[in-house]
Formats: sequence, structure tokens, C-alpha cells
Amino acid sequence: MTQRELAEELGLSYATVSRVFNGDPRVQASTRASVLAGAKRLGYKGNPLARALRMKRSFAIGLVHPNTPDAFWAGILSGMERRARETGYHVVICHRSADTPSREEIEFLLQRQVEALVFQPFNGGENIEFIRTVLSGATPTVVLDNRLPDLESHFVGTDSRAGSRDACEHLLSLGHRRIACVAGPRSNYAAESRVRGYREALAARREPFDPRLVRYGGWDVRDGLSGAEWLLRLPERPTAVLTVNDRCAMGLIRGLRSVGLRIPEDVSVIGYSGDPMGELLDPPLTTVFQPAEALGREVADMALELIASPHSELLCRELPDELVVRGTTAPLRQLG
Repeated sequence: MTQRELAEELGLSYATVSRVFNGDPRVQASTRASVLAGAKRLGYKGNPLARALRMKRSFAIGLVHPNTPDAFWAGILSGMERRARETGYHVVICHRSADTPSREEIEFLLQRQVEALVFQPFNGGENIEFIRTVLSGATPTVVLDNRLPDLESHFVGTDSRAGSRDACEHLLSLGHRRIACVAGPRSNYAAESRVRGYREALAARREPFDPRLVRYGGWDVRDGLSGAEWLLRLPERPTAVLTVNDRCAMGLIRGLRSVGLRIPEDVSVIGYSGDPMGELLDPPLTTVFQPAEALGREVADMALELIASPHSELLCRELPDELVVRGTTAPLRQLG
């Protein structure tokens, strides 16, 4: 059924029906409701391709993100897609390998004429000149979660610095002083922000920062396992550990338990991200929760805002993270 046929069935002009489906604010609410109810009753479904061609728009937001099993990304996708669909848009998703640049995926999406582009840069491996060209192009672009140094861009993420600071302050309040940090990649904005928050918490308590207690690595369980091996080789074992994310924390706990250490009696551990699997550990994992779905909605909102009204000034929004205290942290044991 076409719009003209729908209009004939409803006894209305084609212009009126067309205004309803194009969101014209001049249409009376009662008329709009009548047309939509009639369309549903008669089984009318618009042709999105025809609408896009007629309006020279794709009604699509492109997203490039790493192909990882992290639940954090599932939450972002859920929030982003729901928000986009509320406004008549869809999200076109391109996965990239976790250790490859985004150029091929970005070019694919731009060729499909997405109206806005969202991507998380690869740590230290992007072609900066290519990304600079994309950021200065006609398609509004939002960088998600990992800011690139020396490049100005619209950005949406969470406040990892404050979240890590809260986590370290929690350990300090439990009496821990020798606190290690199993960090993420040096080139990653969020990972570096978590190290900065850790250092700020120590400085606020006038506790010395020991760079030998920071180990840079990756985001996976195996990085937590190798972090445990590193921890056990230290001349004096830390009593508490901050980790870059929950999967790393799970690997760390597994590695420490393999040599008979108890969590949290011997070592307190804090993760980051709020992966639902953390609640299933025994004991449940203390973590810093990132509002992934809210982050997805926020990045969709920024993309839609830039589509409707391109900004000359840069937009930067960081949502707050929240410390969730569970069972893997405990007061420092007083030996002797």
C-alpha cells in the first residue's frame, strides 16, 4: 500500500497523510492519531529506502567498535540503538579486530553515507592523518571512550579518573597502603585516566607513589593472569590491587588463588566496568560500575544533536562511574 492509497482509504488528502509521516508539526494531534491508527489497521508500512532517497538522507548512524566479549560494549550498543530508534534512526555497526586500526570500517560507513559516525580509536595504531581528515569532514564524528592525543574531537566517555580515585580511596580507608595497579595500555585514554585517579588518591592521603607497583598491559583475562605472576615476583607483596577492568581482575584472582592466596583475606582486588559476571564470583567482585547503556544513549544523543545542528565548538561529556563494594575487598589484616 502506498501513501496515496492509504489517503484514499482514510478519506484524506495525500498531502495530509504525507505531512503526518514526515513529522510536520502543523498537523493537528487528532489528525495525526487518526492517520497512524488507520495505517496500523490497514497494514501500511512506509518504505524507508524511498523516504531516504526522496529526502537525500540515510537516517543511519555508523558505529565502529572493537570485537571483544566485554559486556560493557553490549550495554553501549543496547542504549545507542534504543535511543536512535526512538528518533527514526538506525545504527549500522562495523566490528574491527581488537588490535587493528579503524580505517577500513570508517571508509565503509562513510561510503554508505551515514549521517554521523561514532568510533573508538585503536590504541596507538590509528593513521592520525586519516583520522584528522575524518574529523574535519562533512560527516559529524564522535570519538567514544578513548580520546586521541593532539586531536580535537567531539567526545563521549565516562569519568575513569574519578572512578579509579574512589576505588583507591576505598582501599586506603580499609587500611591498605601498599596498593598495586594492574593497568591497561599506556596509549589508552581511559586506562591512563585510571592510573591518574589511583595516583591522586595516594597523593590526597600523603601516601608515596611507587612506580614499581604499576604494571601496564591489556584488558583480558590473560593480562590478569600475567599480572598475578608479576605481583608474586615483587620483593614485598601488595595487600591490595586495582585492575583496569573486570576481566583482568578475574584473571588476577585466578592467578593468585592458584598459589594458595585467599581473596580478600590475603589480597583485596577491585575491578572496573561492572561486568555482570563479576556478581557470580565467590566472593562477588568489588568493581567500579560504568553506566554502559546510559553511555550508549548519550553518544546517540550527541550524534543526533550534531546531525540536527553542527557545532563549531567541541562537545565533551563524561558520565560518572560508581564504586560498587562487594566481597573481594576487606580491611587489612593485622599480622602478629
